[in-house]
Amino acid sequence: MQARTSVMLEVAALALATGVFLATFRVRASYVDFALAAAAAALIVASSRRSRRLWDLATPAPATDTAANVHYRSATLLSAAFTAVALAAFAVLAFGWPRAGAAGAPLLARLFTAHFFVAMLLYFPWALLQQYIFQFYLCGRLLQLVPVAVAVALTATAFASVHFPRWPVMAVTLVAGSVWTLIYYRHRVLLPLAASHAILGAALHYWVFGDDLLATWLALLAPSLP
Repeated sequence: MQARTSVMLEVAALALATGVFLATFRVRASYVDFALAAAAAALIVASSRRSRRLWDLATPAPATDTAANVHYRSATLLSAAFTAVALAAFAVLAFGWPRAGAAGAPLLARLFTAHFFVAMLLYFPWALLQQYIFQFYLCGRLLQLVPVAVAVALTATAFASVHFPRWPVMAVTLVAGSVWTLIYYRHRVLLPLAASHAILGAALHYWVFGDDLLATWLALLAPSLP
C-alpha cells in the first residue's frame, strides 16, 4: 500500500510539473527548455532501479537469454510492421498535405533526400530518451495504479500532450504511443521502438509537413558556433 501511495504521489507531481511546462513553455528561451528536459531525464535515469522493480511487479522481465532474444525479435518485427504501415500512410499524405517548406518540390525529392536519412540517424538518441521516459518510466508507474488498457491510454495521451499545440503531430503520436506502449508492455524492449520513432518522426516532418529537420537543427546551432 505504501509503494502504491508513493507512486501515486510521484505521478501526481509529474502531471503537475508537465501541466506547468505546457502552460508556460511559449515564453521561455529554448536553452531553458533543454535544461529542464536534461534535468528531468537525469532524475528519471537515477530512478531506473525503482522503475525496473515496478515493471517486474507488473510483468516480469524475460528469465533467460533465449526468452529475451525471442522478445527482442518479436518487438522488432512488430515495430517494423507498424513502421511500414505508418510510412505507407505518410507517403499517401505526402501527395496532398499542404507543405509550406517543400511547396512544389517533387515527391521523390522529399522522400529520398539525404537530409532525411541524416536527420533520422540524429533523431534516434532523442527518440530513445522519449521511449525511456514514457514506456519505461511512466507506464511502469501507471500500471501500479490502473488496469493495463488505462495505463497504455494514459501513457499515449501523455506522449501526445507534450507535442501540444501541434494537433496533427499530437494525433499521430497518440496512435504511435499506444502501439509502442503495448509492444513494450509485452516484450520489455526499447531499441526497436526508438528506431520506429526516429524513422516515423523524420518521415512525418520531411514527407508530410515538408520540414527540413536537419537544416532547422543546424540553424539552432549556428549562433553558438565560432
